[in-house]
Amino acid sequence: MINEERVKHMTSMAIFEKEYGSDYQPMLRYSKKEYVALQGWGGFLAGTIFFGIIYVAVVLYVAGNVLENITTMYILLMILLGLLAYSLYIIVHVHNTRRRAAKHYRRGQRLIKELGLKYSKLNMMYEDEVQQTRPLLARNNGDLLED
Repeated sequence: MINEERVKHMTSMAIFEKEYGSDYQPMLRYSKKEYVALQGWGGFLAGTIFFGIIYVAVVLYVAGNVLENITTMYILLMILLGLLAYSLYIIVHVHNTRRRAAKHYRRGQRLIKELGLKYSKLNMMYEDEVQQTRPLLARNNGDLLED
């Protein structure tokens, strides 16, 4: 006979895993420190590429409009301002990326705990079902043995 409560519980667990599976999988593979560092490096690379594209576009636009007045001092000033802007941008971007990663990791850990509780509940349901299907004398009931 099918236990409807167990089937409902298993269905909710399957939906839970399908919906949040990709969110909590990295938390099973990495420690918090490793996960945050990995996300920080990813943020650094993505931020560098993004900033590089924007910086090149701005330099090309400015160079196209002021082409006849470009001097060595102007070029050095653009490079210096670019490096300064990059330094500020990348520090803020990587900090925010690491902060978001730590928050995401904590959420993932909470999801893993929820899933663990659901597995424990399912295990208890199976144990109760096995206990109920055993013959009366084979059960672990203390009152039957005391009589």
